[in-house]
Amino acid sequence: MANRYEQIADDLRRLIAADTWPVGERLPAEAELAARYRVSTPTLRMSLELLQGEGLIEKRHGIGNFVRRPGRRVAYASDRRVLDGRTTADGQVTHDVTLVEADGRLASLLGVRVGSPLTEYVFIGHQGASPRSLARVYVPRSVASPGVPDADESPWGDGVRALLNAEGAEVTFTAERVTARFPTAEEAHTLNISTRTPVLAVERRSTDADDRRGRGRAPGAAGRPRRSPVHHPIRSYGD
Repeated sequence: MANRYEQIADDLRRLIAADTWPVGERLPAEAELAARYRVSTPTLRMSLELLQGEGLIEKRHGIGNFVRRPGRRVAYASDRRVLDGRTTADGQVTHDVTLVEADGRLASLLGVRVGSPLTEYVFIGHQGASPRSLARVYVPRSVASPGVPDADESPWGDGVRALLNAEGAEVTFTAERVTARFPTAEEAHTLNISTRTPVLAVERRSTDADDRRGRGRAPGAAGRPRRSPVHHPIRSYGD
C-alpha cells in the first residue's frame, strides 16, 4: 500500500493533468493543501518534492509552488547547448562576475595557493521563467583578468574563452568529467528544484599550451611545469 504522501502526490498529478491548475499557475499554499488532505506540512512537502523531482512543479522560494511549463531537454555537448538535437541560443542567459578567494578544493584544481584571488563567473540559463542550468567559471587572477563578458548565448560560460584569448591566455586543451548526482542546497535553490532531483554535473578544466604537462599532452604540444588553468564546474537540469 502506498504511503500517504505518495497518495497525495498521485492526486495532485491527477489535478495537474486535468488543468485544475494551468501551466504557470501557483498551487494553493502548503498550509491549505495540508489542511485539505489532513496531513502535517512536512508530509505535504514530501508529496510536493516528488512532483518537483518529476518536473511537474517548481518551488519559487518565498512565493510558492507553480505548475511548470514542459521544457525541452537540455543536452550538454562540450562547448554548446543542444535542444532537441540541434544547437540553439533559445532562452535567456544571465551572468554575474565577482572576485573570490580560492578555497582548498579550487586551489588544488587550479594549482594555486589557498586564498589566491579568482574571478568567478556565474551563468544561469533559463527557459521562460524557469532556470535550467547553472555554470560557474573560475579564472585565477595570476593567469588573466578577463573582465565582464558581453551577453552570452551559451549557458555554459563559453564566452569567457574569448576573453581569455584577448588577454593572451588562449585555451588549447580541456579535460571534462561528467557525473550524475543530487544538487547541493545552494544549487537546488538556484535551479528551483528539490535536493532529491538528480542533476548532470560537468566539470571542465581548461589550460593553455604551457599548462599541459601532467594533464595528458597532445602530440607535439610544448609544456613546462603546470601553472593555473581555468575551472568550469557546470550543473544542468533537464526534463
